[in-house]
Parts: sequence; structure tokens; C-alpha cells
Amino acid sequence: MAPIESTTILALAPMASVQSVGEGAVVLLADSGQLFTCNETTEAFLLKLDGARSFAEVIDLLGAEFDADSETLAADFGSLALQLLDERVIQRTG
Repeated sequence: MAPIESTTILALAPMASVQSVGEGAVVLLADSGQLFTCNETTEAFLLKLDGARSFAEVIDLLGAEFDADSETLAADFGSLALQLLDERVIQRTG
């Protein structure tokens, strides 16, 4: 699978929905019925994937929200994005 670049644009997959629950969220894949739980940082990441923002823009937003450095966030969320792509929770749009 191709790596996540700063210019990569991601969005929730069409069959994925995110529902906030307390300090995190659940993600449902409607086509398979799979249910995932995630913490609040993953929820924030997913909610920023609008199909228009680049990965770098999403990381900048998360950095401001969680007061964390962009380099660490890019590495962590780049890895997470690859896992979510593999699980069909998100998709590349550009």
C-alpha cells in the first residue's frame, strides 16, 4: 500500500459512519456490520477527514487541538491511516 504523504487527501469510506460516545466514538461499517471503537484523538482525526483537506492540513488542525508537534502526529496518524485504509474505514480521495 502506498504511504500517506502530506498531500494525501482522505475521507470516511461511504459505508462508514462515526458516532460519538463519551470520550471516544464507535465506527460502523454498514456493508459488513463491523463495529470499531476509538479514542477521542482517533475520533478527532476521523471527523477532520472531509475529502478536501490534505493530510498535512489535518495534522496541523490536530496539532492545534491537542497541543502536540506535527512530526509526531504525522508519524502516528500516518500509521493509523494505513490501518484504517486496510479496514475500509477511510479511503483516498486524492
